[in-house]
Amino acid sequence: MTNQIQAEASPDVDLSGVKAVTDPAEITDTYALYLDDESHSFDGKADKIVFPTTEAEVAAIIKSAYANGQPVTIQGNRTGLTGAAVPLGGIALNLEKMNNLLYMDYHSDRGIYTIAAEPGVSLEDLVKAVTTKSLDSLSGKGTSHQQEILEKFLSEPADYTFPVDPTETSAFIGGITACNASGARTFKYGAVRDWVFRIRVVLMNGDILDIRRGEVFAEDGKFSITLSDGSTLEVKVPSYQMPSTKNAAGLYAKPDMDLIDLFIGSEGILGVITLAELGLTTLPENIMTVMAFFPSEDDAVGFVYDVRAEGSPIQMEFLEYFGPNALKIIREKASSAGLTVPALTDATQAIVFFEFAYTEEDMEDKVMALEEMLNAHNSSSESSWAGLDRTELEKMKTVRHFIPETINATIAKRKQEYHEVHKIGTDMAVPDEALRDYLKFYRQVLDEQGMEYVVFGHIGNNHLHVNMIPRNNEEVEQGMENYRTFAKKAVELGGTVAAEHGIGKLKREFLKIMYGESGIKEMQTVKKALDSKWLLNQGNVVEVPDDL
Repeated sequence: MTNQIQAEASPDVDLSGVKAVTDPAEITDTYALYLDDESHSFDGKADKIVFPTTEAEVAAIIKSAYANGQPVTIQGNRTGLTGAAVPLGGIALNLEKMNNLLYMDYHSDRGIYTIAAEPGVSLEDLVKAVTTKSLDSLSGKGTSHQQEILEKFLSEPADYTFPVDPTETSAFIGGITACNASGARTFKYGAVRDWVFRIRVVLMNGDILDIRRGEVFAEDGKFSITLSDGSTLEVKVPSYQMPSTKNAAGLYAKPDMDLIDLFIGSEGILGVITLAELGLTTLPENIMTVMAFFPSEDDAVGFVYDVRAEGSPIQMEFLEYFGPNALKIIREKASSAGLTVPALTDATQAIVFFEFAYTEEDMEDKVMALEEMLNAHNSSSESSWAGLDRTELEKMKTVRHFIPETINATIAKRKQEYHEVHKIGTDMAVPDEALRDYLKFYRQVLDEQGMEYVVFGHIGNNHLHVNMIPRNNEEVEQGMENYRTFAKKAVELGGTVAAEHGIGKLKREFLKIMYGESGIKEMQTVKKALDSKWLLNQGNVVEVPDDL
């Protein structure tokens, strides 16, 4: 093991064939969507939007921008919620044309198949290719050993998938790696970081790093990167302590950390990811999906504590929560859609949505154990909606999506009258022991104000999204002040201000709450070491220091 890595020089490449949009009118008209992301919080602008198709083209574009002092903003499919992909000038580097699967491999030390992809491959397309084993595009790609691995994988009787499931499946592989994305199944499988085995990264000077997990580790809190011109960069790992919760806030930092983890979750401020090799896992043979209905929020939380406790007879794939206001939306939308939600009554105040694997041999034992835990919290299998076939599962997904769809539609309507209105959704997570108190804190603050809100999310990781829905511009200000209050409380409880959506441009002030000025300066030091002119993804995560 070593703390040193040698960068590759960028190859000479002709950029005349790279698609580039430079006309200002065309950028603001035809390509207006490339100036925005799903946060709809910034008015983007760009002098140029470029669409490279290869790593070499990315490196050449970046190297030229570095030489000319042009800011570069990396874009994938712009599904993020923090403004990270929104350019505020300079070059928008969009990676949508780098959309090839590259090779398959096998890591015998962990018994895991992996698949490598370019950054513009969508999560949906990658998962579909793996689960259906539609991998003809990989024929002839990679080394002879990797071709053998591909043939072996195709002959496997089991079904496989990439297990991390961000809600927005149109997100690109480069983006989910750069922001360490997660989702409902993070409860069982962890976030993207846990499944990344290799990345290739273009640095701001055009050099390229090929980083494989387990090869380069920090020594005395430092990495050493030798550039292609022979000079050496020393990158000092920040000294702050990260929360033990699910977390996507700031640069990953541990004294003896793997170099690959510095770039995963860095939101593109350190380099452009041009390849990600991701681990796969087998799909369970049988899955039971359940929406359990509870007469109170307290009962629902109590059930969650029990079912995820050490030694629980049921190991959940995910645990999701829908609060009282979410129930109102489900009732209204289901009624208008003519969809019947089995066992849902007027007395229901909370839902816990979950899934678990079973075999024919242990199904009865698991169902009986589940019944006992439900009964202990004033619910039962009779007052739950269970699905085993595809039709029922699709209905459940439809019901689940009623909530964000309704919130987004409400915001869009209000925004027509009040331009500043946008959804303000929290992204905090807290330690296990703080879940009940933190949820009550949310309610106390918002109910006293009369702010319209909906609570739902990944309760298995104590990561609930409180969606505040402002009625006017004044309530936008109140909502942002609430966000600060909730962020401070999460940090006090040992949690994070951003569990899965990252920081981007929108949440930089909340990162300060979590790590303080000293932590921010340490992140700036890492950024400056790898991007001395501060040109890459300018405005994301940490601001440009005054002494640059």
